[in-house]
Amino acid sequence: MKKYCISIYLLALASISYSQLNLLVFGGLHSVDVKASDFIITNKNTLDSFQFNLDKASYGYHFGVGLRLKFNYFYIQPELQFNSNKANFKVKDFNVPNTIDSIKSEKYQYLDLPVIFGFKAGLIRLYAGPVAHFFINNSSELFDVDGYDDKFNAATFGYQAGIGFDISFIGIDIRHEGNFSKYGDHVTFFGQKLQFDNKASRLMGTVSFKF
Repeated sequence: MKKYCISIYLLALASISYSQLNLLVFGGLHSVDVKASDFIITNKNTLDSFQFNLDKASYGYHFGVGLRLKFNYFYIQPELQFNSNKANFKVKDFNVPNTIDSIKSEKYQYLDLPVIFGFKAGLIRLYAGPVAHFFINNSSELFDVDGYDDKFNAATFGYQAGIGFDISFIGIDIRHEGNFSKYGDHVTFFGQKLQFDNKASRLMGTVSFKF
């Protein structure tokens, strides 16, 4: 998949001299839709146990730059995009009676490389394409929970599809993003990996400026 994305980028760059080229600068917000399961975590050494689940996946933000290479009604648009989002996890300790569930937050940062293939007619654009996510960093309160560790994949892959509207040099886009990996698959407790919903998706709203 990595070779596939790199090949598409090289093809786009090689086509610059045969197309109309625009630079895009963009930013926006996104929401994450995920259906997560409850897990019962047990420390085999002490037999202590607790319940762990996803409380909610919050809104995030993204920004970046792109190149739009036009071929009549069609275009290719490779992008370089930074995205950050936050999730809250709920932890319930079974060993302490009448305790209130604790909420632990975790923030993620990724560098995304979408390659968009689109069709433009008048003000409207329709498009779809693959996207690669490269993990940059995270900050997590889950390290306060006994037995937690994180094992992020260096790269994950998915797809994006959406509709856009161009008014002069301003673009407004709504995208749906799906992923081929399971949400939260970096979470491990006592060496056991947890995997949440494999249908996690994002709805992205973006405003861009064309130069």
